[in-house]
Amino acid sequence: MERSVITDLYLSRLGLQRSAPTLDLLERIVRGHVAAFAFSSLGPRLGDDLPLDLDALYDRIVVRRRGGYCFEQNALMFEVLQDLGFSARLYLGRVMVNGNPDPALTHRVTIVDLDGVEYLVDVGFGPLGPRGPVPVAGEHGTHRVAEVAPGEIHVQSSSGGDAVTLYRFERSTYGPADCELGHFYSHRHPRASFVNNLVASRILDDEVRSLRNHDYWVMRDSGTVTRTVSSAEDLRVILNQEMDLLVTEDESARLFAELPDPA
Repeated sequence: MERSVITDLYLSRLGLQRSAPTLDLLERIVRGHVAAFAFSSLGPRLGDDLPLDLDALYDRIVVRRRGGYCFEQNALMFEVLQDLGFSARLYLGRVMVNGNPDPALTHRVTIVDLDGVEYLVDVGFGPLGPRGPVPVAGEHGTHRVAEVAPGEIHVQSSSGGDAVTLYRFERSTYGPADCELGHFYSHRHPRASFVNNLVASRILDDEVRSLRNHDYWVMRDSGTVTRTVSSAEDLRVILNQEMDLLVTEDESARLFAELPDPA
C-alpha cells in the first residue's frame, strides 16, 4: 500500500483524521498510539520474522495486533509523521536503566521539529515511556529531555521520585541500516532482553499496564496492583484482553511454558 493510505488507515484506527501538522495533532497521535498498540516482545519470543518495511509494520502492529518494540513502533510512527508533513528525524539511543555503563545502540526514537521547537516522540519504550511528545529542554508529565552536554541528550523520568535517565542519544546521523543492525540484535541475539523475556505494556490515560514474564502490574495514581501470572490461560487473558494483543491458545501455552524461572 502507499504510505498515504497506511497513514489514513492508521489515523482512522485511532479515531483521528488527517490535518495540518500541529502540536495538538502530534499529542493526540502519540497518546492514542501508546494506548492502542501494545509494546511487546511477542515476536522475538515466538521466533517470528519481523521485517521493518512499512507494509509489514502496519500489518503486524495495527492489523494483526501483535505489538512490537522500539524498532517497530517508532519506525511506524516515523513514517506516519513524515507523511503528515512533520519534520521528523530518527536517532538511536543507549538504554541506561539496565545497569550497563556502556550500552549498545538498541533503542530508536524520533525528534520532531515543530515551529522551531524540538519534541521527543517515543512510542516504543514500554511502560516507562512518555504519554506524549516531550519538548527538548522541557517536560511532559513525569518525563523531561535534557541536553547534558553538547550533542548528548538524556531522556529522564521522575515518576519514582528522583529523576532517572532512561536512555541517552547523540546528535548524529542514523539510517535504515543502523536500525536493521540494532533490530537484528534485539530480536535474534541469544542474550538480548526481548529474546529472553516476555514483556508487554499499554500506557492509558489513567493507568499503565505492564507484564514481565510471570508478573503483571496495573499502575495508577492511587497505587499499583501486582499479581502473578498463574497459567497459560491466565497469560492469554492478560495478553488478549488487557493488552489487546491477538494470541492463540497454542501460542499462549508455548509462551507460558517458556517463561524464565521466577527465581
